[in-house]
Amino acid sequence: MGVGSDLENTVTPPGESRSSVAKYIRSIGRHYVLAVVVMTVLIGATFLTVKVALDRHSLQQNISYLIGRQFIRFQQLGNQTRAIMRASADPNMPEYIVRPMLKDVQGAIDDIRAMSAQLNALNVEVEANLLERLNGRDAASEKLRLELDGRLEDFLQRAERVVTAKLQDRRERYSFWGPIDFAVSSDSMLMRQFSALIESAHDRSDVSIDHTRLISAVLLSLTAATLILATLILFIPLLIKLRTEHRRTLDFEIKLTHLAHTDTLTGLGNRSSFNEALNGLFSSVERTGAGFSMLLVDLDHFKAINDSFGHPAGDAVLNHVASALQKTFRAGDVVARLGGDEFAALIPGISDTATLEGIAERAVAAIATECRFEGRLLPVSASVGGAVVPGHASDEATLMRIADLALYAAKAKRNTAVIFDEASFAQRLEQNRLAAALAFAADRDEFVVYYQQKVNLQTGEHLGFEALVRWHHPQLGILPPGRFLPLMEGHLINSMTRCIIGIVARDLRAWKAAGLNVGSVAINLTEALLVSQDGYDLIAAAVKANRLDWRDFAIEVTEDVFLNRGADQIAETISRFRKHGVAISLDDFGTGFASLVHLRDFPFDELKIDRSFVAEIGKDIRSEQIIRAIIDLARNLGKRCVAEGIEEESQRHFLLNAGCEIGQGYLYAKPEPALAAVERLARRPALRGIAGRSRRLRVESIS
Repeated sequence: MGVGSDLENTVTPPGESRSSVAKYIRSIGRHYVLAVVVMTVLIGATFLTVKVALDRHSLQQNISYLIGRQFIRFQQLGNQTRAIMRASADPNMPEYIVRPMLKDVQGAIDDIRAMSAQLNALNVEVEANLLERLNGRDAASEKLRLELDGRLEDFLQRAERVVTAKLQDRRERYSFWGPIDFAVSSDSMLMRQFSALIESAHDRSDVSIDHTRLISAVLLSLTAATLILATLILFIPLLIKLRTEHRRTLDFEIKLTHLAHTDTLTGLGNRSSFNEALNGLFSSVERTGAGFSMLLVDLDHFKAINDSFGHPAGDAVLNHVASALQKTFRAGDVVARLGGDEFAALIPGISDTATLEGIAERAVAAIATECRFEGRLLPVSASVGGAVVPGHASDEATLMRIADLALYAAKAKRNTAVIFDEASFAQRLEQNRLAAALAFAADRDEFVVYYQQKVNLQTGEHLGFEALVRWHHPQLGILPPGRFLPLMEGHLINSMTRCIIGIVARDLRAWKAAGLNVGSVAINLTEALLVSQDGYDLIAAAVKANRLDWRDFAIEVTEDVFLNRGADQIAETISRFRKHGVAISLDDFGTGFASLVHLRDFPFDELKIDRSFVAEIGKDIRSEQIIRAIIDLARNLGKRCVAEGIEEESQRHFLLNAGCEIGQGYLYAKPEPALAAVERLARRPALRGIAGRSRRLRVESIS
């Protein structure tokens, strides 16, 4: 809106304007000096009036800006607090992850209170303004402000209770009641009051502008005859500034709305805009009966990408996924980033599972396309779960739960899409039951160890064992690792490893007491145990408690340890093991991201050829070439080479000819309980003399 249109829209009484100009014309000759004084006073009064109005307008702008900032910080606080409550509900969530989140919430609380203090100071300044006194106090706005302050302080106190609560209290109370409290306190009344207060501040700014226009027009009409040039010089810049301030206010409101509904990293809609769109689609279903679909997208191994390549690489992956989803869906579909590595899409007009499945598969394929960052190809894939309305759900809560069940089923397979059906629901229930039972498996001594023999490929001589975990489920019996290891993480894996080391140590003690020479037993240690002192301490305690030799153990690690941010600490722990004579084996070699630099610098004793290569011997010449290259690499580095998964004599023959001397697999022995493993050794000709002592192990061994 220009200056001319601003003046045209100002209402000025025409009779008063003409009378003032006529009086000025009649008196201009007789009262020249008086006219100059009067007009000078009028000019000064006009200037001062505009300045007072502009000051009032500027104060209102500052109030509007601060309320907007406070609103954004409040939303962030709500999201951060919910994140803490979700994290607290997860018994597997480490405390070191939760602590920074608690600090962020406390910082947000302090920021909001600081903004409230600034707002109170600005409101005091507004009340002292002359125009504000003439207009009288806005009782409704003042009441709204006080109510908002009270509700906001109540919300902050709730947030502080979450921050200051003990971990157990958060798990027991806030994990269930917390989300309900915050949904009531932050997502309804507070949102409306923030919006109303911002709108009130904006309206009062407009009133300031209107007052300025009216007073300026009246005073300028009295001085226009003789001082029009001075008037233009004085007030055009002021009016332009008022117009700029007004436009700035409008731009700020537009940006505020955009920020409140947009994910700043990807440019997609955020959770707030997604929820609004979801509400709108359900309202449309009620009016027209037209259905729609929803897809939930969760990235596979996103934490590993962040940990291995850094957060800039993670941001690049998120932008890649956002671009892939935008290309996959139509212009009218709603695509949003809900937070972290979670995305979602709403597809109006699609309400049959077959069509939705095709769309979901296209999304999975689009995400899995090449993603490069700083010249490096990043591995990107996603799991997608979907549901349709009204076929699967008739309200938001049910739809989210159903889609999440489908997503959970997809995550069990990775890089796939699953549309909800009864089978996925049943699978989720089974996984939940297993996960719940796993939490107590270590305390109940339900983990057992099976041993697989390592042999000399040339002579068949026994060289040692690899310890493999099994879960003796009270109802389901012996479960293989594939059934329960994907459900374990964090402290559960550490507890399981502690049990395995204890069982292996006791078995070794019994075998050695019986005079059996079983060689070393290889145990797989996780990255978490190697980064800290825990893994070393566990082995050391087992050696001491069972009066064993350090060489009775061997440690297996996967080549993924090279990419861990704690690789230096892992290498230091491995070096401590090797000083005691413990052999270090690099497991599943060739399936990860190891480089020759890693192999040169990392302290290890043998490479294990992954079973996926061995299985292709005689079938795939490329796998055979890779095996030869690994064996030559190990020989040149002065390391041993072990082949896994040998099941056929032809495979053994090929490996021997290629130069591999050690192997394991079903051709020699399957993974067996401790008793069966040592009885196999006792039946060997070299060990028949100790068969009687082997039978005594039936009582002492742990299988």
